[in-house]
Amino acid sequence: MSGLEGNPFADPFQQSNNSSPTNTAQPQQPSGYGGTAQSIPARPAQATVPISEEELFRQQEELRRREQELIRRQQDLDNRARQQQRASNGQRPPHNWPPLPKIIPLEPCFYQDIDVEIPAQFQETVRLVYYVYLIYVLALSSNVMGALFYFLFAGGGFGLMFLSIIQLILFTPCAFLLWFRPVYKAFRDDSSFNFMMFFLVLFFHTIFCLVQMLGLSYAVGWTNTIEAFKDHWFIGLIMLVPTFAFTVAFAGMCLSLFKVHSFYRGNGTGFSINKARQEFSNGVMSDRNVQNAANQAARAAAAHAVNEMVNSGGRY
Repeated sequence: MSGLEGNPFADPFQQSNNSSPTNTAQPQQPSGYGGTAQSIPARPAQATVPISEEELFRQQEELRRREQELIRRQQDLDNRARQQQRASNGQRPPHNWPPLPKIIPLEPCFYQDIDVEIPAQFQETVRLVYYVYLIYVLALSSNVMGALFYFLFAGGGFGLMFLSIIQLILFTPCAFLLWFRPVYKAFRDDSSFNFMMFFLVLFFHTIFCLVQMLGLSYAVGWTNTIEAFKDHWFIGLIMLVPTFAFTVAFAGMCLSLFKVHSFYRGNGTGFSINKARQEFSNGVMSDRNVQNAANQAARAAAAHAVNEMVNSGGRY
């Protein structure tokens, strides 16, 4: 009633609202301030697990391996893009093998680029086969020199030197055409026929390389080298070069056979003679010269049949 006595015209409801006490919440004093508040114990720091040097080295190797894998994939994509661009433009890259000097008035016969034409996961294997081929050519070349010194100074036969020259002239191009080039095209085109040709030719060539390594009347080899060491140790040292080269070439041929075979078996398709026959038939029939010859033969047969019918009066 004190409000009404002071102002009789005032609103009693507003007056009562204004006169009601307001509960203002006092800010709660955070813990840790003052002596009365209980302090919260500090959280223990997380313990860092020490990494050993071996674990750190393993992680670095894993990162390096992934980086190399990404680089190989990027190179593979770039190579395929360049090949597709060349195929769409109808351009063929210039031949670059064998790398002949400019003095020789001849041009290379093949285009070969492992980084461009071979998928990234097969490049190491194709390079291995290529290095084995180069080692074998080195063995054939050094075999000529070893046979020459053996003939001149150690009483070797002339036939051995003559065979070494024939082998150098014959096997250098034949090895490239008959087992390296097929494995190159097999990995490039995933060709079963080229795989079959590679396995067949290199298997027999490996056996012949074993004969050359032993020196059984076809090359210098271990037999003739050991014999030369008895009286002419210097000539024996020279003959060791082709002997070691044939040994390394033989080991490389065996390794190439096993490695290419493991890749081919791991492809999932397996070795198929029927697939090789089909590829050979498709390759032969797609050749323009074969098609022209077949067309000419069919026309000649049809013309001969018509002439026979005309000459016989329409009766057979």
